[in-house]
Amino acid sequence: MLNWPNRLSIIRILVSPLFMVLLIDNRRGSRIAALCVFVFASLTDMYDGYLARKYGWITNLGKFLDPLADKLLVALALIGLNQIDLIPAWALYLIIGRELLVTGLRAIAAYAGVLILPSRLGKMKTVSQMLALFSYMLYSVLYFENVSARPPFLAFSEMLSSRGGSILLLGDLLMLTAVVLTMISGLDYFWRNRSIIRRLVL
Repeated sequence: MLNWPNRLSIIRILVSPLFMVLLIDNRRGSRIAALCVFVFASLTDMYDGYLARKYGWITNLGKFLDPLADKLLVALALIGLNQIDLIPAWALYLIIGRELLVTGLRAIAAYAGVLILPSRLGKMKTVSQMLALFSYMLYSVLYFENVSARPPFLAFSEMLSSRGGSILLLGDLLMLTAVVLTMISGLDYFWRNRSIIRRLVL
């Protein structure tokens, strides 16, 4: 029987496609709805972890579902924000590529009966990604008419002179931080689990 943390993770997985559909819909109302869905999903992420720790509802299924739900939400948010020209394609490729590699490793390990847990660095990476995505979505709602003409990535002078540029600049700085943490945590992930990888390969 599913416990509440696992149910919340499944809800997060189910609302993620709806979130992306709303995000790429070229109407302010849809962007507002997408932002609300994103905030709701982010809150369920925090709450399911709180419930699991408080009541001891930590299960192997939950250890698999929770990061999977996070990765799906982040991947669809990145794709959606790239579609409306708010984030560069290279950030999308680096983050989603890393997530696919790590998820693939975890799936292969799980098939072999080995459970690989998320690291503290990985959790920091997820928080930085969520904050960056929230900043971009807030910009897309508050400055809806400016989205299609956003300045180049980290173009400080152009951003600070444009409407809502400070929010956009914050999003870019957070996204750069998220990309760096994503790469570092990915390398750390494979290094810490090198013995498992060796066992799976040999």
